Amino acid sequence: MRILGIETSCVRGSVALVEGEQTLAVAAHERENAHEQSLLPLIEQVLAEVGWSARSLDRIGVGTGPGSFTGLRVGIALAQGISEGLEIPLVGVPSLAAMAAAAPAHLPGLRVPVLDARRGELFLAVYGADGQQRLAPQIIESTAAAERLIATLGSEALRLGRDWAGAQFERSHHRGEESDLPHARWSALLAGRSEPGAPVLPLYLRPPTAVVPQLSPNPLGAPGPGGSGGATALDRQATDRQG
Repeated sequence: MRILGIETSCVRGSVALVEGEQTLAVAAHERENAHEQSLLPLIEQVLAEVGWSARSLDRIGVGTGPGSFTGLRVGIALAQGISEGLEIPLVGVPSLAAMAAAAPAHLPGLRVPVLDARRGELFLAVYGADGQQRLAPQIIESTAAAERLIATLGSEALRLGRDWAGAQFERSHHRGEESDLPHARWSALLAGRSEPGAPVLPLYLRPPTAVVPQLSPNPLGAPGPGGSGGATALDRQATDRQG
């Protein structure tokens, strides 16, 4: 199964192509408010690198948060557009679950990923080493509060994410390149292990305070009257598939 992964829940925007359990290409950026401009070129980049056409994809996996309101809107809208244009399934993947999956399997303990929720707060969830969710994503008011919560779990905990603070966490803080922030590689891999079907919705955990972005036209949609609609290589590949 050929899967495109997309992750935009935080400052890192990333895409990945996997086939089965093998990762073939990844690309990412870490520029503030740049997902809308960067994601489609990154997708075209990895497709060209692997030599796939968009119509050869079998599934899309997209990070659903929690995270940035604007980032999630951009990533999910793009994934939905590609899914609909190519008529292939779309699977939503919790972004904290992707971080937990990125932790090396040989490391013991529960996986406790956190992300910056702004306002001094953190998004937090707890997963077993087997990937099963033990505590649903929630907002925690501080690292100290997160540590108190971990103390109630009665098990060794592996802390994941660049937003853990404090030298006391050094021994139990794993700083993996793809477990510090959510990464599309794991969105794609987890999407391949899941059954599609449930609607893909963003997980915000708090009412949005950001302005809804003015998204570009569907990258795989039909051109508007009198123009090309900003056609890209993905547009042309989808058109080839349909006709």
